[in-house]
Amino acid sequence: MKHSTFTLLPLSAALSLGMALPAMAGITYEGERGSLTLGGDVELDINAQNTHAGEGPIFFEDDVDRGDEYNQTGRVLLDVSGERGTQAHYARFKAQPLLQTNGDLGLDDAWLAIGRHGGPELKLGRFEAYDLFPLGQDVFVGFSGDTSDGLYRDGQGYLYQAKEGRGRGGDSGQVMLSQRSGDFYAEVATLFGDRTDLFDTTTYHGYAIDPEGNAKNSFIVRPVLAWTPGPWTLAAGLETNLIGDAVVDERGADISDRTGYGTRLSYAQGDWIVNANLAYLDAHEEDNLTLGLNALWQGFGVGYLHARNKIDDVNPEANGDAIITVPGRYTVDTFYTSYHFADVLNIEDLGIYLGAYYSRIDHREVASLDNADRYGARLRFKYHF
Repeated sequence: MKHSTFTLLPLSAALSLGMALPAMAGITYEGERGSLTLGGDVELDINAQNTHAGEGPIFFEDDVDRGDEYNQTGRVLLDVSGERGTQAHYARFKAQPLLQTNGDLGLDDAWLAIGRHGGPELKLGRFEAYDLFPLGQDVFVGFSGDTSDGLYRDGQGYLYQAKEGRGRGGDSGQVMLSQRSGDFYAEVATLFGDRTDLFDTTTYHGYAIDPEGNAKNSFIVRPVLAWTPGPWTLAAGLETNLIGDAVVDERGADISDRTGYGTRLSYAQGDWIVNANLAYLDAHEEDNLTLGLNALWQGFGVGYLHARNKIDDVNPEANGDAIITVPGRYTVDTFYTSYHFADVLNIEDLGIYLGAYYSRIDHREVASLDNADRYGARLRFKYHF
């Protein structure tokens, strides 16, 4: 994105100009005390997809209903960032409020970073740490069973992508220490606070979650080490909760005891970007393995995800209204593709994306889950200003 620079322009005028002319490229105000940049983007999606309309577990075929959905989603993101520093040190900040097309307000990033040029950096606030499982040009990636990479929903299936402790976790706080040295990059990120919102249902394997309301704050540590020699990147990391019994079920079992590992091998040069990813999660009475491969070439993207999960135990006394998972092994296979039309009508930073996905789930103990296949397509309009 190109930026126009207005030296010694009054801050109030720069703010007014940035808000009054959203179609312009980002504007940077530079003064004696530092710099302030105003920008953002508009992202509007027209969607057509087949979703899991039933409220019961997806592993019971009678409860799997097809639901065709056509809608529009999107948001306007406002980006305000700034920097002030000395010859040796700096302080940076970023704030990204979101204006949703459904009328809601949200927030992407909101952080402060303090560091030394060429040395360590301390970042705190709301942000995403290093991506150990990049999906490439993920215009539209959905999964059978309402599977999520950041919310665990009982009775649905799960695609673990080493992102439970990556950041932007509800009301949780974040602090990260990072250091870059030549081709190497290292960070230790933390996520702390109430993490009961990781579980998107009131049960885990059919057992009630935190029935006494005694959940404690979690403390998730996520160290990552990356090496980037030339066009290649090799990265590995883990995430684990250090607080025992932070979230327990009705049996008193520690379901917050979750340790995950992730690694990626990426190549980026010329018109090519390729990512090969692997993630593994060891959770209470469950383990999840996910493999991913995706590539991007001249605006065309394609990807494949394979998840293999194993559930050791479920509540044998769960009634018909409980959302439970069938024990045993199951897999989720997902294919997705996209294409980016850049600079539409010769307007810089105006793009149109086409995206589509197909996903299916298969369980060894369930004869047929054909009705659980999910697919969708999206037309996205995106404009950076």
